[in-house]
Amino acid sequence: MLSRFDTLAGRTLQLLVGMTLLTILGSAFILQDERKDRFEERNLAYLLDEVTTLVWLLQDATPVERARIIDRFSRTGDEIAIGPKPSLGLSRPWRHAIEHVIHHKLRSALGIKDRESLRVRVEIADHQHEHDRNEEEARLGRSENHRALRGDLRSDDVKAILVCVRLRDGRWVDFRTTRIDEPPPWAGKTLQLLALLLTTVIGSGLLMARRAARPMAQLAEAAHRLGLGEDVEPIPESGPREIRETIRAFNRMQDRLHRHIQDRLRLLAAVSHDLRTPITTLRLRAEYIEDAEMRDKTLATLGEMEAILSATLSFARDEAADETARATDLAALVQSLVDDHADLGGDVGYAGPERLIVRCRPVSLKRALSNLIDNAVKYGGTVQVSLTTDDGQHLICIDDAGPGIPEDLLEKVFAPFFRLEASRSRETGGTGLGLSVARTIVHAHGGTLVLINRPEGGLSAQVRLPESIGAQGRASARV
Repeated sequence: MLSRFDTLAGRTLQLLVGMTLLTILGSAFILQDERKDRFEERNLAYLLDEVTTLVWLLQDATPVERARIIDRFSRTGDEIAIGPKPSLGLSRPWRHAIEHVIHHKLRSALGIKDRESLRVRVEIADHQHEHDRNEEEARLGRSENHRALRGDLRSDDVKAILVCVRLRDGRWVDFRTTRIDEPPPWAGKTLQLLALLLTTVIGSGLLMARRAARPMAQLAEAAHRLGLGEDVEPIPESGPREIRETIRAFNRMQDRLHRHIQDRLRLLAAVSHDLRTPITTLRLRAEYIEDAEMRDKTLATLGEMEAILSATLSFARDEAADETARATDLAALVQSLVDDHADLGGDVGYAGPERLIVRCRPVSLKRALSNLIDNAVKYGGTVQVSLTTDDGQHLICIDDAGPGIPEDLLEKVFAPFFRLEASRSRETGGTGLGLSVARTIVHAHGGTLVLINRPEGGLSAQVRLPESIGAQGRASARV
């Protein structure tokens, strides 16, 4: 599951979703703060409107009318009383900046000139520690007043607000309200819209990320196939500019590499072909050598040269053929080689599955395995070929019972035209190209070829091919 996020599309989606979540959370925080500001302003507006209206109605009303007015205003839950003395004493300096804000606004609205005719106190809830505010801060203007409002007049901080106003007849009206509204919780519709927004962003982001990463996936696949020696079609240039430039450079590199290899193969084939005529001429002239021993040695040398040229031409033709990789039964291919050598009298056996489908270039791979089995039969006598799949790889082991190879020569034998001893090559007709060609073919399939001396004696040629080339089916083993 985690591997899906370890891709370009996955990481792009993570970044997009992460930034979207941060944006939504930040926006929600700002929106919530704005909602609180609006409710706090509304609380202050309610207080000012309620007190101002109440005072104007009570100013010139008769005692009976005042009783009715108080009764009507008290229905909202506010506590109102009229008496000869105020319930609040003078408070200097202001305990909270909001007290000064309310005092200032009420004086302005009621036209009160005497500061002592209006008194304000804010009761703070128990969980809120009271702290002093500098009176100068409360006089800095609207923004500071608003900040003070935000700092004090909050539903979870303020318990009640008390206002005492002296009427023209000298009596005091006491007004106490606990109606401090708070913003309601997020509505279900709002949460649904946010969830829909996030889902839309994730869905569209996934499509965009996959679309942006597709050219890179195509490039990686093409590079992998090119490394296996396959002929890859030019990749369409799509995606962002940087990716298009990378694909363009890859296509150019692939074209130059292909032309370079083809030129070398054509040159190799041409040189090998052109040398046939002089060798044939030398062979005819050697027939006229009177010394029989010298004639035989010369003809043997010319025969060896001709064998080398034939092997070189065969290799060049096979490489120039541009064989296409296709699904192949590797088990059947190995078994056919074993059966062919057994039919020719070789002591060759097979152990492995009856069926193993892989994607490879069967003609070239068959040639590589044939070269290895040929060497094992010629120099090792009894040969056992096994095919297994382990640790994400297909392993083909060609074990013989021969004398093996000195440890310091196990790597050198893969060099072109390298032979362990001249007598050995003269007896068998070897050219020294078999192992070199076999390793080149195996490497072109993304595999490895190594030679190992067996502890019990003999040599083991081990071919490892990546399982990713296409294992599609397995059956019971045959021994």
